[in-house]
Amino acid sequence: MRLILISLFTPTFNNCRAASALPYHLISSVKKSFSASINVYSYNINELDTAQIEQVEKELNIRIHLLDKPKWLKMMMKLHLVFFRVFLKYPLYSYCTLPQKYIKSIKKTRSDIIWIYGEELAGHSKYFEGSKCIVTMPDCESLYYYRMLRQPWATMSLLQIMKYSFAYWQYKSLEKRFCEKDVIYHFVGKEDADFFKSMNGQANSLFMRHPLYAYNSEKTIKFHQPKIKLLFTGRYDFYCQHGSDDFLSELEKNCNGLSSYFEITFLGKGWEMWSEKLHRAGFYSHNICFAPDYIVELQKHDIQVNAIDVGTGTKGKVLDGIANGLLIIGTPYALENISVKNGESCVMVSNGIDFIQSLYAIKKNIFLYEKIAKEGQKKVLLEHNTMAIARNLFGIIN
Repeated sequence: MRLILISLFTPTFNNCRAASALPYHLISSVKKSFSASINVYSYNINELDTAQIEQVEKELNIRIHLLDKPKWLKMMMKLHLVFFRVFLKYPLYSYCTLPQKYIKSIKKTRSDIIWIYGEELAGHSKYFEGSKCIVTMPDCESLYYYRMLRQPWATMSLLQIMKYSFAYWQYKSLEKRFCEKDVIYHFVGKEDADFFKSMNGQANSLFMRHPLYAYNSEKTIKFHQPKIKLLFTGRYDFYCQHGSDDFLSELEKNCNGLSSYFEITFLGKGWEMWSEKLHRAGFYSHNICFAPDYIVELQKHDIQVNAIDVGTGTKGKVLDGIANGLLIIGTPYALENISVKNGESCVMVSNGIDFIQSLYAIKKNIFLYEKIAKEGQKKVLLEHNTMAIARNLFGIIN
């Protein structure tokens, strides 16, 4: 198989300043499944340096060609004039063009598939009419802003409402303008694919599970004693701040009943305040800003908590936790699009009170929740298998 990838981001093993790991792992699996020859054309907006790009080329046995962004766009970025995007009908990077010399070069390869990664580049499919084309979005951005506008805590000011409304209009305009009936639009979110289809009735939208990246399935799933190890992962940021504050406030209130049974670790930036508050309340609590080996650190714990408030697609760190044998306690947005079921292979909670009730239930019946963790790992290793997803995605076009 001959495959051309045109991407906003240069692929990397782990996400590097963008969602750059998904194409990396799909490329790796495609090469194993189809003995594929792959050339990558990247705008490199995640700004990998020459040495990093050469390393990726070596790891994947591919060739990466760097594409220039428009001069006016580079000037805007250099002078920090990005606020001028309010005068644009479409999102900023959708104005990246593909020079004729590259279009001609790509066409000469007579590739089996033209694969485009990044919603803003969806319009590039017009350069290759008659070719088999897949656009991996991977999320529907208009759905993200639609959801934001439904959140009371995210629309407390007129400025917020205007910001999200404008972004929603930009992405919705983009998705309607560049949708082609002969192109496959690939999503890692079921709701994303459905939302895109609802706006573009002729669209060939395709949902496939998010593939796994790195995991170690050899971990023995048995909770630590005398204290079960709880882990909060990811950056304490806009996506989880509201929900995490709710969870952790309730945890602080219930210190007397729970501190003898659970210890708390925060793995990521921004959690220092909460780590200190829980420590003062009586919990054993500490914060790790960065772990040299994320998977090894992850597997030192028993339960992962993700209070994600908003988002689309699949939450990678949640998927990582389940695959690596941790019981996941998460909100509906944290667990959406992952092949698990509440009470059987995960624990889904909606607020801080539900979260505390789940912890009391766990301490009373540890064996049951160890079993749920095992079932969760079993399900995602099967349903999110990267090799199978790559074969299905790039085989379906035939």
